[in-house]
Amino acid sequence: MTIEAIIFDIDGLLVDSEPTWDQARVRLAEKVGKTWNQQDHLKVMGVSSFEWSQYMIERLGLSMTNQEVQTEIIQQMVAIYKKEIPFRPFAVKAVRWAAQKYAVALASGSPSQLIEIVTQSPGLEGYLNIVVSADEVGAGKPDPSVYLETARRLNIAPEKCVCVEDSAFGVLAGHRANMHVINIPDAKFPLSPEQSEYADLVLGSLRELNDEAISKLNSK
Repeated sequence: MTIEAIIFDIDGLLVDSEPTWDQARVRLAEKVGKTWNQQDHLKVMGVSSFEWSQYMIERLGLSMTNQEVQTEIIQQMVAIYKKEIPFRPFAVKAVRWAAQKYAVALASGSPSQLIEIVTQSPGLEGYLNIVVSADEVGAGKPDPSVYLETARRLNIAPEKCVCVEDSAFGVLAGHRANMHVINIPDAKFPLSPEQSEYADLVLGSLRELNDEAISKLNSK
């Protein structure tokens, strides 16, 4: 089936944001005398704002509302993004390349405030057809809803879409949405062999996202 759309994740794929998210959550944990570890970080990668804030409340025993937790963490992220967005190598080039040939969208678990800063940056503004946050659909990855809603707004069948993901939750979400899945793993958060099986193609970096990679998917 001919591919018509490429859908990108943001955190960990286009933007090297995972260390910053982690630092913000570590600081909040330290405020209440608790620890936040890599296992905690893995459990909230790609999920919606409500889901990660609820996890933090339960995990750290916080006497805060979901909105208060989100506000504290997101404010730290916004301040960093406004200074400089930590784009990953070849991220902007990959999106611009895709936009020349396909419908292009973002489907992310990031809060809308951060998505807006990224999509309105000089590098990406005007190159995206559709942007969907997991917060809009009420469920984060690995639930497929954010990808299914993105395909619906593009008016393109999921089977004709490619999602490009770094995380295990994202790969599984794309698989469950019946899309072609390209995994470009973050070296700091590698997927297990079992998790990688849900990807149709694994690339070393965004630099490898090209005509040859897409042709391999089209032939499947």
